[in-house]
Amino acid sequence: MKKKNNKIILAAFAGIAMLGITSCDLDNKDNNNSLTPAEVKIAYESVKGDYTGLVFFNKIKENSPTIEKDSVLVSATINTDSTLIIKNLPIKTLTGQLVNKELKKAIDDLGATDLKCYIGFVRKDPVTMLVNPLPLSLNINYNGKSQIFKTGFLFNNRSSLAQVAGKDELIIQIIQAASMYLDDHLITNRASNTPLLFKLKRQ
Repeated sequence: MKKKNNKIILAAFAGIAMLGITSCDLDNKDNNNSLTPAEVKIAYESVKGDYTGLVFFNKIKENSPTIEKDSVLVSATINTDSTLIIKNLPIKTLTGQLVNKELKKAIDDLGATDLKCYIGFVRKDPVTMLVNPLPLSLNINYNGKSQIFKTGFLFNNRSSLAQVAGKDELIIQIIQAASMYLDDHLITNRASNTPLLFKLKRQ
């Protein structure tokens, strides 16, 4: 019961946090969309380092067509003013809505991957960055042959952000594109893109 309650609390938090980060209005005149090099340096120094925490993601509920939220541990590093690396991202966070269970298992069996993201500082108070994850291409073995699983993310999108949420706390939201491919064949029929929300604490 305690475990179930914890998951409900985490899911609720994810929804609240997601609303907060996506409400950031980058067109507001009080925001700095063109930070000076000195301001970028200060912003970077305030967020650089190693982080750990949770990533919240959507998945198909077991024995049901409905979608539910889940969360797993993840880590991240900001070690330059232009890159953020999400480390050991569990593949299952990206395949939660695949209907084909055998294909999902073949992809999930890869375990985890690092996801490189380019960042750009757009606001100094609170420190806010655009986050642009690079597309993933991963080799899998499926139906007895080697194939390539491909998935992408929205690029230069104001809903794909990282923002300081408190002392040594960072919230990141990236948006996985609705389409996923096996080699050059579409394998998903999702109606919309999918957000992944990270709540991280600097170590």
